[in-house]
Amino acid sequence: MNLEPIGVLRSSAVFLGALPRQPQAGEGVVELVPGRHLDHAVHDLPGFSRIWLIWWFHRSKGEWRPKVLPPRSRCGRKGVLATRSPHRPNPLGISAVPLLRVEGLRLWIGAHDLVDGTPILDIKPYLPRYDSFPNEREGWLAQVEAGSWQVELGPVVQGLELAERVRAILAEDPLPHRARRIHAMPDGRLRLGIGFWRFFYRIEGARVLVESALFKGLKVD
Repeated sequence: MNLEPIGVLRSSAVFLGALPRQPQAGEGVVELVPGRHLDHAVHDLPGFSRIWLIWWFHRSKGEWRPKVLPPRSRCGRKGVLATRSPHRPNPLGISAVPLLRVEGLRLWIGAHDLVDGTPILDIKPYLPRYDSFPNEREGWLAQVEAGSWQVELGPVVQGLELAERVRAILAEDPLPHRARRIHAMPDGRLRLGIGFWRFFYRIEGARVLVESALFKGLKVD
């Protein structure tokens, strides 16, 4: 079985912590490989508003476990095939992303969950009449209660590029969780890790108050 990338994803998300756990915002460009007749292969693709990207988890170390701890699990580990963990028997990913425009061998896409440099193995059109099944069962995820957390960002945090990423993570669930990189501090605060960033906050009832941030150990003023 031989797989050869047909392109690569270019995005501003250069480290994994900058990515949303599911596509929410941002743009990227799929740069197709020249010299392989892919300029002909993309004919008629602009007529679709959404496409499937089949890609390779190139940051994965090739190690996987049959059970993993998903970020949204509150009751222990789950079978890896019942999750979207990147650490899989074969590190393949699939994402349905908005297709904004096609310019030669460059495909501009909308909200996605791929890091910069991701190898693209194939592209297929998204067909809503066949690819959408909104009423199907969601397995163990159906047991996860959606929180009603009100996240308030302090002035320092509001001005950071990751502000909305912090808000999205904590609005989903601000309680300690190893896979979500949320840890309880001795002083009663909680700490969220995203890449080299550390965000510190308190929980007061349903309010989540994000007070300060550190970058590589340096306080951000």
